[in-house]
Amino acid sequence: MFRKLILLIPLLLPVFVVSLSAQQSSKSKSKDRFREKDDRRYPVRVLNADEINLEGSDYAPAYYKEGIIFVSSREKNGPRDPKTNETYSKLYYAFLDYNGDPSFPQLIEFNESKKSNFHEGPVCFSRDNKTVYMTRNNNRDGVVKANKNGKSTLKIYESHYGRPDWTKPVELPFNSDDYSCMHPSLSPDGSKLFFASDMPGGSGGYDIYYVERVGSGWGMPVNLGPVINTDKQEIFPFISQSGSLFFSSNGRALTLGGLDIYYVNNPLNNPEEVVNLGDQINSDSDDMAFIIDDAGKNGFFSSNRARGAGKDDVYRFEAPRGLEGIGKPEINPAQIIVTDAKTGVPLQKAAIRVLQPSEDGFVSGNKDFYTIDLFPVQDKPNALSLQLTRRGAEDLGVADLYSNSDGKARYDFTRYRNYLVVVSLDGYSPKERLITVDTENELMLEFKLVEAPACLRAGGIVATTEFGTRIVNATVKFVHRTTGQVGAIVRTNLNGEFDACLPLEGDYIAYVDRQGFRQENFRMTAMKGDRSFNEVRLQSLTPDASIEATMPLANGIQEGSVIILDQIFYEYNKATLNQSAIRYLDALLELLKRYPEMEIDLIAHTDTRGDAQLNQELTDARAKNAKTYLAFRGIEPDRINAYGKGETEPRNRCTEGVECSEDEHKQNNRLEIRVRKVGRIPRP
Repeated sequence: MFRKLILLIPLLLPVFVVSLSAQQSSKSKSKDRFREKDDRRYPVRVLNADEINLEGSDYAPAYYKEGIIFVSSREKNGPRDPKTNETYSKLYYAFLDYNGDPSFPQLIEFNESKKSNFHEGPVCFSRDNKTVYMTRNNNRDGVVKANKNGKSTLKIYESHYGRPDWTKPVELPFNSDDYSCMHPSLSPDGSKLFFASDMPGGSGGYDIYYVERVGSGWGMPVNLGPVINTDKQEIFPFISQSGSLFFSSNGRALTLGGLDIYYVNNPLNNPEEVVNLGDQINSDSDDMAFIIDDAGKNGFFSSNRARGAGKDDVYRFEAPRGLEGIGKPEINPAQIIVTDAKTGVPLQKAAIRVLQPSEDGFVSGNKDFYTIDLFPVQDKPNALSLQLTRRGAEDLGVADLYSNSDGKARYDFTRYRNYLVVVSLDGYSPKERLITVDTENELMLEFKLVEAPACLRAGGIVATTEFGTRIVNATVKFVHRTTGQVGAIVRTNLNGEFDACLPLEGDYIAYVDRQGFRQENFRMTAMKGDRSFNEVRLQSLTPDASIEATMPLANGIQEGSVIILDQIFYEYNKATLNQSAIRYLDALLELLKRYPEMEIDLIAHTDTRGDAQLNQELTDARAKNAKTYLAFRGIEPDRINAYGKGETEPRNRCTEGVECSEDEHKQNNRLEIRVRKVGRIPRP
């Protein structure tokens, strides 16, 4: 049975049922074929996304920020669809982990104006994630609406993200009470919207259509014609960055059974061949809702094939060499020029790294790009700020390319994407630039590097005399013996390590200081080409103290300590954990693993804007979500008490009614960790 359509039809009204039992159509007007088998050295690998699939229906993935949004009927409680006995489908967001697998699904709503129950999704987004197009039952102010025949059609709605929240969804002008429009897919440049519809005048069943943007609106729907559409069902279109159109159909002669996934290149420019993706993607069951990333090497689709977790599952695929035959991604060639900022002389062998920045400013794809640290909070002796610091240029992985003897290099950027380009060379300060590739013209990127100040490296470890425990946040001040100049003041990190750049050669006295310990100093010599390393031992002011008393003092964490996560930024009135929040919670996760007996209170706060009761409910939800994530990652739930404080404890002057900047308000939207118990601390 063609269940996907049934899931999206309203529940309380007569439904339109499509049967797959009829003989497969052989009326395709195109020259169809199966996609060739992949090179055995580079096979397509299909994996069940088992971390997000449950017993119900999970399907229709769509890319959103650093993850995917999919449709699910996983809710246990609430009104049910009498046709499937499943709860109404809702939208869930799952971020992509460092391996590219979707993880930790969370309920997400783009507008809370819905007052009645109906199915949500599928959806698609603009490239900047500020516009969403969603399939919904025909409704008026959240109440399902029937046409003159007593049926409710499906419509596509549009919503925009602004301040402070997503706008109320507005239906697009080509919708109708008499037929359905569903499964939107926006072209990369935002100029065309593809969708499926059973409007009159088609080939039969559901056909694939598109509309073009006209000013601030949309033109008239255009049927993609008999090369693509048959007298059966063509649904779930997806237009890729390369311009290939993917869709599902049960009306073509070449099929493995049920709905199969097909693609066609140049769908708007005399398409000649429709290609079945073959048995490495398709099965004898229903396969649908295919999406692929900009590089054309990874993606997702849905299937109700056997041995899944539920009725429908989301699957992930990997194609290391891409899918043969599919259009290549649109690219913009770029010339990168590296010169000396002072002389203009071309610089050879400059390392050029091309990184993918996430929307929240992180370099995505590798958690090792960042170090975890705990910084003292000024004027709060028992408070620490948990921060992530991006590593230096040379620690951001192998360079993608190097400048030649003319200081030049060439690179092909994928169109419609953002990049962070980092250029570094020994003897110069690194330089980086965030670029947006949104033009057809060749890019010219010039990097003028400035000579770096002298940097004579001096590093080491600070630990306790008694137990060898690493000491966090110790201050190390280097004073040049000849000139008396302070060369550097640095602090030890979470591992008790320090690293300094000294400007002058010669002998230095390094003064090491940490509250609760006797000050020490050591003598070292700074020389070019030589990195000195020193291990310093500090004696506790109470030398007879036990290790249980000394270690918390050295580590800076003891019972009653407060660790502030103030760089987690939520969307307005949302509790959904985004990629930024996940990164900081992963840092907290590492801390909880380092202290296996630590017990904490996890407390969420908001700013003082809005209704106090709603703010309380919001912080309760945020705290619960954070605890759920930590438990999902293996931390015992009984180690964490999670609750919200609403707007009752602002960190700054921004109390109720006080006019403050957005940055000041952000300081009050935070998570705090209060340490109830430190427990046993393994030695480093």
